[in-house]
Amino acid sequence: MLHPKTYSSLWVLGIAGLLTVTGQAYASGLQISEQSVTGLGRAFAGGSLVNDDVSAVHYNPADMMLSKGMQVQAGFTFIGISIEANDAGSTTRLPANLGDVLTKPGTLPVFVSVPDCRPGGAVRCNDDGGTDNVVPNAFFAMDINDRMRFGLGITAPFAVATNYGRNWVGRYAAVESELKTIDINPGIAYRVTDQLSLGFGVSAQYADVTLTKALFTGGPDGYADTQGDDWGFGFNLGATYEFDSTTRVGLSYRSRVNYTLEGHTSISTYLGNLNPEVTADWTAPDWLALAFYKRLNNQWAVMASTRWTNWSLFEKLQIDRADGSGPLSSVPENWKDSWSFNLGVTYDYNPDWTFRAGYVYDQTPIRSAEYRHPSIPDSDRNAFALGFSYHPSSNLSVDFGYMYISFDDASTDEVLNPAPAPIPAGLVTQRLMLDYNGSGNLVGIQASYKF
Repeated sequence: MLHPKTYSSLWVLGIAGLLTVTGQAYASGLQISEQSVTGLGRAFAGGSLVNDDVSAVHYNPADMMLSKGMQVQAGFTFIGISIEANDAGSTTRLPANLGDVLTKPGTLPVFVSVPDCRPGGAVRCNDDGGTDNVVPNAFFAMDINDRMRFGLGITAPFAVATNYGRNWVGRYAAVESELKTIDINPGIAYRVTDQLSLGFGVSAQYADVTLTKALFTGGPDGYADTQGDDWGFGFNLGATYEFDSTTRVGLSYRSRVNYTLEGHTSISTYLGNLNPEVTADWTAPDWLALAFYKRLNNQWAVMASTRWTNWSLFEKLQIDRADGSGPLSSVPENWKDSWSFNLGVTYDYNPDWTFRAGYVYDQTPIRSAEYRHPSIPDSDRNAFALGFSYHPSSNLSVDFGYMYISFDDASTDEVLNPAPAPIPAGLVTQRLMLDYNGSGNLVGIQASYKF
């Protein structure tokens, strides 16, 4: 799916700090929520309604009206994920007389099923597809007048990164899978009344995809490397209502973004090489979030939020030949909509120090083992977070956040067609059976400054 980088793509990658991200982080599916280190410390409970950093332009643009003056923010979150994939009885069904079937027309296949993993064999039965990556964020906000503010955010809202060895049992499904996105999001907030504020923003979003896997050839494995990229555009809306100085709620929405990824697939086998141009349609889903914030006294505050994500849009991943001659590959996904639920607390120890803690439960959009592919071995997860802010001066805040993620045990049970043309589809099939267990550690640091 990826063309060679254009000058515009290189410019965007430069200003975004070469965003290298992983989707096996806090949010489920391909979604990334690590846009704020301050939010990381309270498990993103309350979103930007807490008003403790400059991330409102992403989470809820209306929340920009909770602050005044010019503010800038930059930070990053290191994400270390372990995803252990263990063989659970994978087998390959193929003709014992495969050579004759392919070279002598009319030969009837004599099918046998063989285990893919054997003691002392060349195939690795277990692998860790997790990766270590960094998610940066950058934000700016300023007053336009007493009732309006402007903000700009540069974030990475969707991503995935898994990487297995070329000789592991699931190599015909995935070796390396990577999605990187960059979102450039200017926004406006307007105070309608003393209690109600509204916000609106637009997004220019760039997606860059790499998908690789091995190919069954009857001899040495072949290899397919698919790359593609595209720009998409969307918008976000927000509303904030302040019941009083201690209690407020917020509602926010980010639209779906449609992509037509264009690029090529490099296919290399001992029989020869191909490099067809390809396209793939993908839609980044829209989501809706509701947040609540309550200050209990001068030191303690509690917050909560929930988010619905429209993952049922992701029905299949199909790569088409650009010349219109048909699909090169098609993988059913059949994802379902997902929900996340966040709870958090903050404690203002004194004017210099604020401490945070939070919990989040996040649902996976993957319906069953049939649709769980090793490229995105997603599962329900529980996460626990801690963080703090230190204010060396009234203008400067330095933030630290940590989150531990525990992924529910999950499995894959899918049937693959691992052989490319000219081997007929269905002549060789692999029943890939895997068990997964995973965990993650996230560490973030960030600085915010008020002019």
